[in-house]
Amino acid sequence: MHIFILQLVGGTNDSTFTVSHTFPESGKYKLWVDFRPKGGNQTLAAFKFNVTGQPIHRSEELVHDWKYTKKSLDGQYQISLKIPGKIVSQNDLDIVFSVSDISGKPITNLEPQMAAGGYSVIIGSDLKEFLHVHPTKEVDTNWRGGPDISFKTNFPRPGLYKAWGQFQHQERAITAAGFVLKVA
Repeated sequence: MHIFILQLVGGTNDSTFTVSHTFPESGKYKLWVDFRPKGGNQTLAAFKFNVTGQPIHRSEELVHDWKYTKKSLDGQYQISLKIPGKIVSQNDLDIVFSVSDISGKPITNLEPQMAAGGYSVIIGSDLKEFLHVHPTKEVDTNWRGGPDISFKTNFPRPGLYKAWGQFQHQERAITAAGFVLKVA
């Protein structure tokens, strides 16, 4: 297990945030930390590090597989990603995640996660682009919604990107497996 400690220093709000994580494989990793201190600006920091041990990670080339429906990481849900026919860099677009149970029945009682219907992260295949994408609408603490959650994004450059979504249902986090997107 590796423990990451992020210490925010400055002003009157010095604080420490700790994350414990067990990496499934050894190898080179890049960790992004995206945060906004209360009353402060959103900040993105990236760290590269090496994890030793067994098994050893074998890099795989990112391939656009045209698969836009996948099981959640826990295997309990299906998540579909709806995108426009062609994604063009430097253009705003909406991507829509749709959450269903494993049999395909739409989930209509998703719960808010940190005042949003969900979150999405998109990473470029070269690991230089990190897009933290917010839903097109904010929700209140009593919100129950779904199955569709829309996100507005803009891809800075052409290339392949991998997109994940995370949602909450019955107090459980649902994480969509990575979708590979091709951007012209």
